[in-house]
Amino acid sequence: MQNKWTDEELMDAVKAYLDMLYKQNNNISFVKKEYYKYLSAQYSRTEKSFEYSMQNISYVLLLMGRTWVRGLPPAKNVGPTNIKKIENFINELENKSNETYAYFESLVKENINKVP
Repeated sequence: MQNKWTDEELMDAVKAYLDMLYKQNNNISFVKKEYYKYLSAQYSRTEKSFEYSMQNISYVLLLMGRTWVRGLPPAKNVGPTNIKKIENFINELENKSNETYAYFESLVKENINKVP
């Protein structure tokens, strides 16, 4: 089993994701697989694991009320800790306040079914 993701790995995945999102929003062509290949070469993870990580980032963007990269549907198996980290990285890279809307949403969704 693969080790937990480091902050450096998550930050680089978020950087790559935001670059793809920028290109998508500006009609600049790109190949997602090339991003996965690049990240995989930097870290000892498979290209597929980076693709799954990108789907986690899509989920955080969904919780933030934003669009995501086409072809990377939101994966809902992201834990609150990683949601908070990913959201903080997005905010940091976009020079936005460190509000944690996605983290709050994830806690609400996680606990809604626990209410009697």
